Amino acid sequence: MTDKSNISRREFIQTTAAAGAAATPYFALVGPRSSHAAGEGSREVKLKFGVINDVHHTTIEHNLAPDIGEHSQWIKAFADAMNSAGARFVVSNGDQVHEGHNGGIPSRYKEDEFATNLETYKQHMRLFNGPSYYVLGNHESCGALDKSGIRSIWHHPDQNQFIPDSYFHFDYPDEKLRFLVLDAQFEPDGSDMKPLCVGYAEGYIPPRQLQWLRDQLEDARRKSFAAVIFCHQILGAIHYPYGVSNAGEVQRLIESYSDVVAVAFHGHLHDNVAVEKNGVIYVSVRRRVADLSAAWAKQSGDWLFVEIFADNGVKVSGHGEALSLTV
Repeated sequence: MTDKSNISRREFIQTTAAAGAAATPYFALVGPRSSHAAGEGSREVKLKFGVINDVHHTTIEHNLAPDIGEHSQWIKAFADAMNSAGARFVVSNGDQVHEGHNGGIPSRYKEDEFATNLETYKQHMRLFNGPSYYVLGNHESCGALDKSGIRSIWHHPDQNQFIPDSYFHFDYPDEKLRFLVLDAQFEPDGSDMKPLCVGYAEGYIPPRQLQWLRDQLEDARRKSFAAVIFCHQILGAIHYPYGVSNAGEVQRLIESYSDVVAVAFHGHLHDNVAVEKNGVIYVSVRRRVADLSAAWAKQSGDWLFVEIFADNGVKVSGHGEALSLTV
C-alpha cells in the first residue's frame, strides 16, 4: 500500500494515470477531446452552466509560482467565456484561492491577506452575468478564516454570489433540475476543518450531511427532478489517497439514486478522470500546472462548459486541457 504521507499530487498523477485503468475495471482516463454521441446536435438543450476548480489564486508571491499565484486573467477569461456561451450559472468547485499549510509547504498568510484573495476572486467572478456558486475546498478551509468568515465574503445574493451554507442545494424547477453542493471540509469526528490546519486535507462527509443528501435526493426523486452533485474532494473510485475518507459510504448513497443523479463533479485531483460506477459518472477535471502564464490563462484556461439535454443527458465540453465527454 502506498504511504500517502510521502506522495505528492503530481507524483500521484504521474504514477496513477498509467496504472489506474488496469487496477479498477470501471476506471477510464478521458482525454481532452473524447468523441461525442452521434446525433446529439439535434437534442434540445434545457440548461447550460460552467465549472472551474483549483485556480489556487493568490495575490501573495508564492514559492510554487506559477502553479500557485496571481491568476486573475484565468478567472476573468472563464467569466467572459461563460457569458458568451449563454451559461445560466457557474460553479467554483473548490480551491479557488491558495492559503493555509499544505503538504509541508509553509504558506500560512495573515487574515487580511487571505480575505483579500477571497475578495479578488469574487470580484473577478462577478464579471459573469448570472449566479455564481461556491464549493469549499481544502485550501479555503485551511486558510486564515473559518467557514463563516469565508461565507461572509463570498455570500452576497445582491451581487449574484452564493454560498448560503457550507453545503446547500439550488433548483431550476422549470427544468426539473436540482444541484447539490457538498462540503467535504470536515475532520473524521465531524467537526469543521480549522483555520491553518495542517496536512493534505483528506475530506470527510459527516452523518448529518449524509442524511441531508439522502433527504435532498429523495425529494428530487419524488418531484421527478434530475440531480447534479458538486464536491471538491473526490468521491469516485479513483486511486488517490486524498479524496473523501468515507467516499464508499457516500457513493453507496448516491448510487442508490442513480435514477436521479446524472453526474458528480470534483476538483482536487488536478487531472482528467471519469469513473462510472453503478450508473453514476464521477468526473474530475484537469488543471494545467506546467504553464499558468497570463497569456495561457487568457487564451486557453482549463474549465468545463456543461449542457443538460431535455432527456437529462449531459454533454461536458472541456476548455484548455480539461476533458470532454457525453453522459
